[in-house]
Amino acid sequence: MNKKKLTGTLLIVIGILIISSAIFMRISSNKKQKDMIARFEETLRDMGEYDENNEGKESSPSGEHNKESDNAIAMMIIPKINVTAAVAEGSDMETLKSAVGHFEGTALPGQKGNFAVAGHRNYTYSEYFKRADELENGDEIIVRNKDGEFKYNVTGKKIVEPEDVGVLDETEDATLTIVTCTPGATKRLIINGKLE
Repeated sequence: MNKKKLTGTLLIVIGILIISSAIFMRISSNKKQKDMIARFEETLRDMGEYDENNEGKESSPSGEHNKESDNAIAMMIIPKINVTAAVAEGSDMETLKSAVGHFEGTALPGQKGNFAVAGHRNYTYSEYFKRADELENGDEIIVRNKDGEFKYNVTGKKIVEPEDVGVLDETEDATLTIVTCTPGATKRLIINGKLE
């Protein structure tokens, strides 16, 4: 086998491995997300506390929730962009690989304050917020947790620098802040919402 043929074959094998690993990460992330949603829904059924009529009830301040990244604390539904995603505690890379992450120290769904979450919009792990830039004022974002279902309406969106953590500041009203990357991941797209 000559050197050119060997180099060509080696490059093809490396290319196949890179593509395969990206596909594997995506499949793994999607499976973990589906499992989290299923466990979350099962937990709500088992608790017997979740009730569709519980809509809009303020979440308990104690907000007991599981901090393990494999367990969802809520589920987020954004009808306009066809998103249903588990929300897990934490905003570290491991959590964000398979879920939308809740920034620790911010309010929980339905509570007064800033319920702040982050999520990817790229192919490799998850695309929860791939179409977030399509959201407009008045669009509905639904968050379900053990305390009920909470509907937020989009009130604005903006682009900020990655270092601008002021978007996580506490608010007087019950609000929602979604943080995701812009295409190219150089800045952050912020979606703000307010509880109905």
